[in-house]
Amino acid sequence: MNQDVFISYSREDQQQVNRLVGYLREQGLNVWMDETDIHGATMWTEEIVEAIHGCTLFILAISSHSTGSKNVVKELALASEREKKILPLYLEESQIPKNMEYQLAGIQNIALYTLDKAKAYEFVHQTICRLGVGQTQPDDQALGQAAPAPTPGHMPPPKAKANAGKWIAIAAGVVVLAVAGLFLINGGDKSTSKTPPPTTVAPAPTGENARIALLPIEVNAPSEDDQWVGGGMGTQLKAAINKLDGVTIISGVSVNAFRGTNRDINRIRENLRVNYILDCEMAVVGKTVTAIVEFINANNSQAVWSKTYEDGIDSIFNIKSDIAAKIANSIGIDVESATASAISNVPTASSEAFKLYTQGRTLWLTRSQAGMKQSIKLYEQSIKLDDQFALAYAGIADAYNMLSHYSHLEYDDGYPKARNYVLEAITRNPNLAEAYISLGWIQFAYEWKLKDSEKSYRKAIQLNPKVAQAYQWLGINLNSQLQYDEAYETFKHGLELDPNHPVLLLNFSNTASELNKFDEAITALNKGFSINPNYKVLWHSLYQVFVMKGNSESDISELINEIETLEDKNESIYAPLTHYYRNKDNAKFDRYLAEWKDDNKTRNSSAFQMFKLYEIGIDSFIEQAEIAYENNRLAFGFTHDLLLIEHRNNPNYKKFVERISKGK
Repeated sequence: MNQDVFISYSREDQQQVNRLVGYLREQGLNVWMDETDIHGATMWTEEIVEAIHGCTLFILAISSHSTGSKNVVKELALASEREKKILPLYLEESQIPKNMEYQLAGIQNIALYTLDKAKAYEFVHQTICRLGVGQTQPDDQALGQAAPAPTPGHMPPPKAKANAGKWIAIAAGVVVLAVAGLFLINGGDKSTSKTPPPTTVAPAPTGENARIALLPIEVNAPSEDDQWVGGGMGTQLKAAINKLDGVTIISGVSVNAFRGTNRDINRIRENLRVNYILDCEMAVVGKTVTAIVEFINANNSQAVWSKTYEDGIDSIFNIKSDIAAKIANSIGIDVESATASAISNVPTASSEAFKLYTQGRTLWLTRSQAGMKQSIKLYEQSIKLDDQFALAYAGIADAYNMLSHYSHLEYDDGYPKARNYVLEAITRNPNLAEAYISLGWIQFAYEWKLKDSEKSYRKAIQLNPKVAQAYQWLGINLNSQLQYDEAYETFKHGLELDPNHPVLLLNFSNTASELNKFDEAITALNKGFSINPNYKVLWHSLYQVFVMKGNSESDISELINEIETLEDKNESIYAPLTHYYRNKDNAKFDRYLAEWKDDNKTRNSSAFQMFKLYEIGIDSFIEQAEIAYENNRLAFGFTHDLLLIEHRNNPNYKKFVERISKGK
């Protein structure tokens, strides 16, 4: 029997795909997916080929795993050749490789990871129905043709391969215009407006800060090595524009769901609460970079101004000063000379050093052991080119901090190295906010000097009040000092700057729970799930909120059943499983505790292990925790740990928590 839907996916994403397939089958759709071991076989079997031939709709589950799968690429190619309807489904934010671009060009798709967790599968089913799949409808159009206007939850279609040619043509056209004398030359910056400047502009609402969404910068370049200019330009623009009084840039994680030229302005405005949008596309041809920059009024979706720049790859970032000035003029801000000077500052005179730093930051953000260790190598190469590059030293410190925090390095190995590099950064630039943020983490997570750490974070905020990470880590610090009300407001301030950051949402939910603001905590966690459904700590916190709120046994049991299905379990998953089953199912409790211990053995964790509570009881556990605290081995989340919830009235626990909340 022919199937309505064929789903192509990577084995690493099977758990998430299984849940979607189960839902679609419940709605009456015939769905084919490889539920055996075909993808692991050495030969591509006839069964898959026949299933693709017989399906009506081909769903491509896109992730970092599937885009690197040879079998998935072959399945997509076959579906395209057979002119199947194709529905790309993004499980996470992913780049489309060149060997998939042609088949996906111009096709609308769904960013599943951006949708509300409770409604995501329903949205997919409704989209499938609109395509006429699973019902009798004479609709042979591809999704990109059937749905000309993007709807919430959809991503814009991937760009066609012809884009490279388009960009080369644009670059060539820029050169021709320059020769013809049509450029407005200003201080060596060659530029031209794409559209005539408007006679009026829309200022930021009276009494409010101007909030600007800086969309991810797309780069068209013949070499992957040139893709870094997008991240570099984003870093430079954010730093420059944030120097303007009354202006806040929203970028990074919070804007990653809004990629592409077919952006949904209304959704960006409502989701991020911004007044303006800054969109930039770049092309690299040889040593020449072309940048098209558009400043959009989010309230009416009209371009306030648009401008094209062309410069060498070594000097293209200088356009940040002109862009910041144009933005200031557009929203009615007078730029004083000191501010203009600060905007024009560059972190290093070496473009190659800046390139290496930008690539290092990208790897650091992966939070993977391999990525963070590789970032250190790139930072070190950057420093060899410019030994006064303070940001690179701070980058190394951050890498050692997180390698230690995620148990990839022993505490006494990673954190002292981080401190040394922080001091190197501050020596070179005593006004570098990033260095004080990194210092604050060392003082907090390793040394338990909570007040010193708080001072470092507040110093960073004084130097740059628009860095969300400073508020995030300050909020964690205040939470550890039991200053819940101030921590709550601090996290809210951080979310104003980075509203879609899943870790910040998690941190906020923890403090909201301590204040019995359980509904706010659950809302924040659900938003975190919609952004990154693979972030396992969210499950841990959601279970803890349910327990603290006093949810019904059926609610908690249902949540545990879902947690049990998660693969690649870690401490964040084993803690709620052991906590739940301890007095309900001895066999499951013993199994999950044993798995937790085995998982811990695979890590270089120096931290005091919470599962010891099960082995020695609360009083002996507190005695050992006191020793760990003295030896800088107590993890900062101890005060609010899930396993200690029912022991909060224990006198020894209360006395110890009061002590460590004051820090050393």
